[in-house]
Amino acid sequence: MDASNHIFWPQNLSALFTLWNQYPLAVPVAAGTALYRAGNDCTDTFELPESILSLEKIEEMRSITRTERYLEIGAMVRLSEIVALGKTVPDVFSRTLLGIASAQLRNLATIGGNICSFGDTIAPLVALDARFELRSAAASRWIPAIHFSTILLQQADRTMAKGELLTRIRIPLDEWNYTEYHKFRAIDSGGEGGVLILLVRNQKNVLSRIHVVFSGNTLLGNALLKDKNGESFLQGKALPLDKKDANQYRKYWENYLAVLEKPAAFLRAKIIHVIEKGILGLAE
Repeated sequence: MDASNHIFWPQNLSALFTLWNQYPLAVPVAAGTALYRAGNDCTDTFELPESILSLEKIEEMRSITRTERYLEIGAMVRLSEIVALGKTVPDVFSRTLLGIASAQLRNLATIGGNICSFGDTIAPLVALDARFELRSAAASRWIPAIHFSTILLQQADRTMAKGELLTRIRIPLDEWNYTEYHKFRAIDSGGEGGVLILLVRNQKNVLSRIHVVFSGNTLLGNALLKDKNGESFLQGKALPLDKKDANQYRKYWENYLAVLEKPAAFLRAKIIHVIEKGILGLAE
């Protein structure tokens, strides 16, 4: 049966995978905000797939669970619902959500949709060591956010293995002593933009962990940046940092960015400036 120009409304995941098996070309859609495009002639348009599997009525993907160790969020939870959880949500994640568009859009957009469209939430979720549940008709698996994001970059035409669906996000509730969120807006960055997250944990004035992650859109497409060598260099350093170590960390990022095709020089300089400011703050 031809599923063109059809919208299916499964009531649960079992029904969804049954429909998806029958109509493999159908596209799962959450709130649909990622389908919106602003035209070059200032008109608003929607780019609709030929057939849609709406996730709107699947209650299994709307749950929120909190334990002592992590916050677990269904992929169909609205961004505004996550913000409304207050201090339960890690600070950099909450600040990132509040920086996404308008309150009206956050009332519609879902966390799963933002992730799968490589939105602003990628950087904080990678920095926080979040994990994503992927479900298929036969099985489920959990993968690190950074691995999922790499899949998005490598397979721009599809977000994951055929027949798999992002269903839950699990965020560790680790304590970070220093956090920094910065959003580069495209209008200020030559058409490029994104989010930079800096997280630091220390124990007895020793830097035990540092995560610096940038994700965003560049002139050559989406990018995810995370320099593991620089992070390893700073781990174990006493706080406040020696300024030589802080400057060396900036150098690690300069070298890391120098060999990449993206982003362009203007955004690279802005990223380095924010990182330098944040790291030097640890040396004061």
